[in-house]
Amino acid sequence: MRIKILLLGDDPISLMTDGLLLRERGLMVFTAFNLDNITELIKEIKTDLLFFDPHESNIEVTDTYNKIVGSIYYTHLPVIFTLSEDDVYLVTRKRTTIKAKRNIIADNIIDAVKLALQNNHTSAKNTQ
Repeated sequence: MRIKILLLGDDPISLMTDGLLLRERGLMVFTAFNLDNITELIKEIKTDLLFFDPHESNIEVTDTYNKIVGSIYYTHLPVIFTLSEDDVYLVTRKRTTIKAKRNIIADNIIDAVKLALQNNHTSAKNTQ
């Protein structure tokens, strides 16, 4: 079964570029610009990984990220957040682990995805 990534952001060109790169690696990528129905999309797609890519610190994308990370319903779901224009990625792999070990920084998109999915793609799927 292919790994499903939900790519969220507000810059269509950036999402298209990142999506293409991930698809070339054999991943199934879905993109979303409207973040109002994010929980429905997660359930419908049965997402394995959420990837937030805000353009110039977009508040809506950042708020949605914080909402998902803070929700007990999505603690099993690994999350990646692009931190800057230099493509530095914050990987929030397991939000229930020891605090010092839960956030990892990666310097490229492929390493970020590998870190996020490490020991996670075989674990429990969304059951909502």
